[in-house]
Amino acid sequence: MQKGLRLSKVAGAMAALLMAGTAATAVAAPTHDKAVIGYLTQWEAWKGTDAGFSVKGEATHLNVDMDIYSILNFSFFGVAKDGSMHSGDLRNKSIYQPNAVQEPGPLLHPDVYSSWDFHILWGELEYIHEYPGNEPWQADALAKVKAQGFVKDGRGWKHEPTGITGQMPIPLKKEGGAPGLIELANQKGVKVMASIGGWSMSKHFPEMAADPVKKERFLKDVDALLALGFHGIDIDWEYPGSGGMNFTGTEADFANFEQLMEDIRERIGPDRLLTAAFKAVPAALEGFNWDRLVKSMDYFNMMTYDLNGGWSNVTGHNSPLYPYPEEEFEGLNLDTLKNWMVNVKGIPSQKINFGAAFYGRGVQTTESTAYLGAPTDKRNVNFSVDGPSVSAVDLDNWKAFEGQPNYNYIIKQTGWEHMWDANAEVPYAVKGKYFLSYDDPEAMRKKAQYIVDNDLGGIIVWQVHGDIQCKGTFVNYGTKLKQCTNLSSPLAEEIDKVFTNGNPTPGNTAPVLTVPGAQTADAGQVISFDVSATDKEGDRLTFTVTGADVVDNGNGTATVTYKAPNTSVDLTETITVTVSDGKKNAVKSVVVNVKGEAPLPGDNNPPVLTAPATAEVKSGETVVISVSATDKDGDALTFTADNGAVVTPTASGADIAFTAPEVTADTVVNLVVTVTDGKATDEATVAVTVKATEEPNPGNTWDPNKVYVGGDTVVFEGVTYKAKWWTKGEKPGTSAVWEAQGENPGPNPDPDPNPGTTWSASKVYVGGDEVTFNGEKYRAKWWTQGDEPGVPFGPWEKI
Repeated sequence: MQKGLRLSKVAGAMAALLMAGTAATAVAAPTHDKAVIGYLTQWEAWKGTDAGFSVKGEATHLNVDMDIYSILNFSFFGVAKDGSMHSGDLRNKSIYQPNAVQEPGPLLHPDVYSSWDFHILWGELEYIHEYPGNEPWQADALAKVKAQGFVKDGRGWKHEPTGITGQMPIPLKKEGGAPGLIELANQKGVKVMASIGGWSMSKHFPEMAADPVKKERFLKDVDALLALGFHGIDIDWEYPGSGGMNFTGTEADFANFEQLMEDIRERIGPDRLLTAAFKAVPAALEGFNWDRLVKSMDYFNMMTYDLNGGWSNVTGHNSPLYPYPEEEFEGLNLDTLKNWMVNVKGIPSQKINFGAAFYGRGVQTTESTAYLGAPTDKRNVNFSVDGPSVSAVDLDNWKAFEGQPNYNYIIKQTGWEHMWDANAEVPYAVKGKYFLSYDDPEAMRKKAQYIVDNDLGGIIVWQVHGDIQCKGTFVNYGTKLKQCTNLSSPLAEEIDKVFTNGNPTPGNTAPVLTVPGAQTADAGQVISFDVSATDKEGDRLTFTVTGADVVDNGNGTATVTYKAPNTSVDLTETITVTVSDGKKNAVKSVVVNVKGEAPLPGDNNPPVLTAPATAEVKSGETVVISVSATDKDGDALTFTADNGAVVTPTASGADIAFTAPEVTADTVVNLVVTVTDGKATDEATVAVTVKATEEPNPGNTWDPNKVYVGGDTVVFEGVTYKAKWWTKGEKPGTSAVWEAQGENPGPNPDPDPNPGTTWSASKVYVGGDEVTFNGEKYRAKWWTQGDEPGVPFGPWEKI
C-alpha cells in the first residue's frame, strides 16, 4: 500500500515555503516533556467584539503563543458520503435533519473572500484575478504565479505541489508577508495536525470505515493533507459505537475504528503523528481493543469537558477534576476516567491527554437563585448546528455563544457571584436563576499538576483562542490577518508554568487497597462488605464507590452496601472501589453474581419506545414519522400521538402521519408519541420543525432544499446563475457559490443589440470579459462583481 505521497514537481522557492510542513525533524517548542495540544478552528476568526475579541480576525494562527503549544490541530475537515474529505466551511448545515447527507466538496474552500482556509494555512495573500498571459505587462505576475506552482485549470487554477484547485483569484502567497500556520509552526518547532470530523461532520465515518472503496477515497485525501504540509492526522469521529448527529453507532464501529487507525498509520508511515479524540465516558469506551490501538496511535485525546450542560437535569460541572456529591451521573470526571484507563484497562499513561476547556457552559434553572445541583429549566431551542432541541441552555447571558462563552468573554461580565467547589476542584458562578460552569487559572493549575503527578501524556485545549487577550495593538497583514503586539493567554500560561516548573509530589506513593473476592446476592437483596487501605505516608484516605453506596469508617476501612436489581435472569454486576490519598489513587473491582428470580404472576415489564428526536415538514404538508417499540412480555401494543396525528400500525411499530399547520415563519411543534401494553406506557417527544413556505417568484427554478453541484444552472429573481461547487440552501445573489450568467429577459424581452454583453451588478466577471454600459464598451482587468464600469482606478478599462 502507498505510504505518504510522492511529489513529482515542486515549483520554485515560494512553493517550498507553502510545503514547509513536510520537514519532520523539528523539536517541540516547550522545554518540558508534556504534550500541549491546542485545537485551532477555521471559523473562530469570523468572531469579533460580541464574542470577546478585540477585532474580527484576531482569532487566527498569528495570535497563538507557540512557545506554549507543542501541537496545533487545525479543525476541521469533514467526511462526505463517498468517503472524501471537504473543508469544514462547506459542511451541510442541515446535516442534523433525518436522511440528510454531506455531498463531496473541495478540501480547502475555493473562495478566499468567504473562508479563512487559505489565509490561515498559507498566510498573507495577494490576489491575481486572472491567470497572467504572455504580454510584457503581465511578466512579473506570471513569474510569481509560476514560482509558487500555480497553473491554469479551466477558468480557475491548480496548485501543482499540493494538488489543491480553486476559483479566481489566485491566492498568491505575499512575498515577505505574514506566514501561514504550518510555516510559522515549523519556525517555532510546533507540529500541526489535520483534525477530521467533529460533532457536525462525523455522520459518514461509520460507512466510510466499513467500506473499502470509500476508505481508499478517504486515504487519498489523507495523502493530500500530508502534501499540504500537515505533520499528522487527528481523528474526531464523534462517536464510534454510541453514534452522533443524525447517525447511530453499532458494535462494528469499534473494530472498524481500530482498522482505520492501522490503515492510516500504514499510509502516513511511522514518523508522523496519529491521534484521536474520544468521549470521556468509560461506558462508551469499553468496546475498544485498547491493546490494538496502543500499537498504532501516538495519543488518546480524552474530551474531559461537555460532561454537563443544557441536556442535564440538574446543574453540574463542565469539566470536573474529581467526583462531587451533586453530580447527576457518577464517574463523569477526570480522576475516575484516569483510574479506569490506567488501572482497569492498563493503557500507558503517557499516551493519555486530558481536556482543558477554555470556555464555559451556562444553563437556566427552575430556582430563583441557582446553585450546584439545582433542577434545570428546559424548553425548545433551535440551535444553529444541532437544530431543534430540548435544552436548558442559558441564551439570556450567552446568546452569541449559544450558551458556551469563551473564558476571555466570561471574565469581562459583571453581576455574577463566583464560587469554588472543593470536591470537584473547579469554579462555577451564579446570577439569579442562571448557572455557569467554567475553568479559571486555579482550575488549570490543578489539572496540569494532576497530569504531572499521574505521569499522563499531556493536555488538549478546546480551543486555543478561548482565553487570548490582546494587551497591545494590532499589525494588519492584508485585509484578513491581524497580529497582536502584546498577547496574553492566562489559562494556557498556567498550564505551561506547571508543566515547566512542576514536579510530581515528592515522596508520595499510591495507597494500597484491599477488597474481598466475588460476592453473591439474590434479586432485590441488600448485601454489605468491608474494604480497607493503607498509605505509606500516613495520608488521610477517602473511599468512593461506583455501583453501590459506601460509608467511610474513618480508620482506613469502609463499608460498601449494594442492592441487587429485581431481575428474572442471572446477572453479573461490577462494583468499582477507589481510594485516594489526595494525590494518587488505587482502584479495584468487586464482582457480584446476582441470581435472578422468576417473575410472579401478574408482574409486567413496560414497553420501550424508540422515536426520532426531530423531523421537518413544510407548512401545510404531511410528514410520516416511523416509530417502533419492544415489550419483554410480548404484550400487544397500542400507539397514540397528539396534535391530530394519524397513527397507522406497522410490523415493528407505527407510522405517525402529522399534517403541519399553515405558518408564516418557521415553527417547532412538539409531537408526543405514546405506546402502551394496557398496563404501562412509554412516551417520546419529536420536535417537528414546520418550515414556512416562501412566496415563489414566478419563473424561479432555484430550490433551497435541493442539492446543486458545479455546473448546475438555476433562475432566481430574473437572473440565471451557475453553481461553482456543491451547494444547498445558499441563495443566489447572496453567496459566492453562485455565478450570475446574465439577466433572464422573461417572456417579452426588449431587443438587445448586444445580447449577453450588458453589464449586470449581480454578475461575476473575470479578467478579459467585455460588457456594454451606458453605451460604452469596457473590458475587465481582473475579477469583479458590482463595480460599475467607468469608475476611475476601478477594474474596468474602456475599449
